[in-house]
Amino acid sequence: MSKLFIDTNILISAIVFDGNELEVIIVSLERGDEVYISEHIIEEATRVILKKFPDHIELFENFIETSSIRIVKIEDYIDSIIGINGIRDKFDAHVIACAQRMNCDYIISGDKDLLTFSGSSVIIITSKEYLSMQ
Repeated sequence: MSKLFIDTNILISAIVFDGNELEVIIVSLERGDEVYISEHIIEEATRVILKKFPDHIELFENFIETSSIRIVKIEDYIDSIIGINGIRDKFDAHVIACAQRMNCDYIISGDKDLLTFSGSSVIIITSKEYLSMQ
């Protein structure tokens, strides 16, 4: 059993498209992995879905309400964000901070800035890499 942090792009793709990202969510929950997202992720995903895929907002909200994904409150990791150095996109620091605070084994992301970041104790991989680990 692993502890996973799911980035925004994976969550949105899982809701909107039928591909590896949806498979990550299904497989991880079936395997009993602990799956985490942050309040930041929910806010960002909601904005993107409302703007680009408004027909999927109800599905997204229902998924968040009914899935066993654990939502980490901002106050549980906000003080750790400042300690994240060397990341190209400063807005990705919350992903690293939250995943580290929850002692996650992996961050699943399609974000190139995150995938090339090496200053984290959490391994950052793509959905395809996660699925190949089975």
